[in-house]
Amino acid sequence: MFQKSLVIPKSQLTTVTENTTIQEVYDIFDNPDNAHTRTMPILDESGRLFRGNIYKQHVFEHIAKGGDMSLPATAIMRNSTKFIYTTSKFYEVFFAIRDLPFIAVLDENHQFYGIFTHDALMDLLSQSWSVRSGGVAIAVATHNKQGDLSKISKIITRYSNVESLLTIRSEGEPLTVLFTLPLQAESEQLDKLIKHLEKKQYTVDSVENLNRFK
Repeated sequence: MFQKSLVIPKSQLTTVTENTTIQEVYDIFDNPDNAHTRTMPILDESGRLFRGNIYKQHVFEHIAKGGDMSLPATAIMRNSTKFIYTTSKFYEVFFAIRDLPFIAVLDENHQFYGIFTHDALMDLLSQSWSVRSGGVAIAVATHNKQGDLSKISKIITRYSNVESLLTIRSEGEPLTVLFTLPLQAESEQLDKLIKHLEKKQYTVDSVENLNRFK
């Protein structure tokens, strides 16, 4: 499920090697061309193997403590075990990157391929939820009974196509299904759909107009 097209390849990245000094890393971060760069991958001398990441924050902390600037970048390296593969599955990717600005991507030969960013993950989720093609999202609370999803879907498809759906469950709460539909908010068709759901005792918890996200 993971798409290589979502990865920023090594050729488009600023990287350093394991022998790059902290002073040299600082100079890279301090360059106006890298004003928005917060972290960089550290590779081995061959430029093939991923060693870890170095963060601008940690470079500045090292300077503030009067640290030796001639030390290699690996002295303040982070995330050496944080990486995924070009063959990784969606949930593996999701849980690996959730606390990181980006995660290193390795190919099938365990060599550094590029990075997958948190922004790319958010864009992927946006696409999977069909936010751009949908007109409205409705959250429908189930009865927590077998067959609820099928029954709700049958009602909805009498009035509209379903662009996507997402199930949401909070602890102690009934399962809620979020449907993305191509209908417009406050349309007659949407009103009929909601009334039909409520007639069957399914509560529509929210209706969200997606046009404001486009």
